[in-house]
Amino acid sequence: MSATPIRVLLLEDNPGDARLVQESLAEYAPGEFVVTWVERLADALARIQTEPFDAMLCDLTLPDSSGIVTPRAVAKRFPALPVVVLTGSHDLSVGRDTIRHGLQDFLVKGKSDPEVVGRTLHYAIQRKSLENALIVANTALERRVAERTADLEATNRVLQASAERNHAFLRNASDGVHILNSEGTVQEVSDSFCAMLGYSREELIGANVSLWDAQWSASKLPQVLAALFSEEGHSVFETRHRRKDGTILDVEVSGQRLELNGQPLLFNSARDVTEKKRAEREILHYMDQLKTAFMSTVEVATALSEMRDPYTAGHERRVAAIAATIGACLGLDKNRQEGLRVAGYLHDIGKIAVPSEILSKPGKLSAIEYQLIQQHARAGYDVLKNVHFPWPLAEVALQHHERMDGGGYPQGLKGDEILLEARIMAVADVVEAMSSHRPYRAGLGVEHALTEVERGSGTKYDRAVVNACLALFRDKGYTIPE
Repeated sequence: MSATPIRVLLLEDNPGDARLVQESLAEYAPGEFVVTWVERLADALARIQTEPFDAMLCDLTLPDSSGIVTPRAVAKRFPALPVVVLTGSHDLSVGRDTIRHGLQDFLVKGKSDPEVVGRTLHYAIQRKSLENALIVANTALERRVAERTADLEATNRVLQASAERNHAFLRNASDGVHILNSEGTVQEVSDSFCAMLGYSREELIGANVSLWDAQWSASKLPQVLAALFSEEGHSVFETRHRRKDGTILDVEVSGQRLELNGQPLLFNSARDVTEKKRAEREILHYMDQLKTAFMSTVEVATALSEMRDPYTAGHERRVAAIAATIGACLGLDKNRQEGLRVAGYLHDIGKIAVPSEILSKPGKLSAIEYQLIQQHARAGYDVLKNVHFPWPLAEVALQHHERMDGGGYPQGLKGDEILLEARIMAVADVVEAMSSHRPYRAGLGVEHALTEVERGSGTKYDRAVVNACLALFRDKGYTIPE
């Protein structure tokens, strides 16, 4: 029993149905739920306005309202309140409408035992809490992205202005110009180079480049100079200079080999890029922060899915790890491997549209229930399609149950019509699911799962993906992470 009773507003005009709900909650958890019963939508809205409620059970047929309009009116006025629809209809479209309109769940009157009623209310409250947290996190992330973008744009404008000024200096031979002979001895310098290093002209003329070079060892410098003098035409490279006061500068050097009176010379123009390097490091730091925030949001979304089906907790994380490792075996670059990892976390996000009692049902599913389960692929696509990811996450969610011979769902795609990432996800999904325990069976083990995908190689599953998966487990000793 909770320390604080859960406050439930029951909107139901039939006294018998209202009494049945109250008795079900009392039987499921005596004293845990405090139910307030009203018969009209107007009365419900007034009570919510003045009293705190943790959840609402809402009938669809009332004296002053009917249909899905009723719970939508509540959700629109009080978006933070979890709403569960009560319906006497067995039409599955009512359930789909409930989820599509952002409501938490639905119950069929007289068909839901006390445990289902109580558990559905608990889930609705937890899911709405996570949804509200996700909205707050997304808002904060969008604000941070806007702030960082503004900062980066300002930095780029400064850098662009600096680059334009530096180009002007170079054209006028006044930006860090120094002329060296083949031994690295200074023949001439500009005032700007003296100012850059903090030395006087007299200190630099006749000095060796080793005086300020902070990049190369004394033994390595002759080889570097020889390479620069052998360059034909113009060369640009980055190095590091040491000022007289010991400060280290990041420098971009533009060099040109010349000859004067038969003597080879190196005409260099140095540009201080220390601030540019600092800005680049800061940009990378900001990107790491954004990546961390993004993955936190992905993990919240995954938690929502796992709460619908607690028996498969950790499934998405393990599938993500397997898929990314198979991608590496296939030679995919780091970016696509990261995309596979994120897609693995989100490939089953569409299960939030499937009633929780079907997801956790221990027995065999009916044909209609199995059709509802299959709809999670399309539902996942609908959730992800309008979010701008750098990877095709929505398509992977849609296609991860497609099969090479066209026997999959929801589109019956064949062969190369299926994204490579979705083909990888299909194999990773099967291997993890068959290896893990489920409410209706014990885990079958990794070798059993590998035998299944090997049997379906080229028909159900992509042959190259299967071969990579088999090599990963059998030859390289890979194990599924806990």
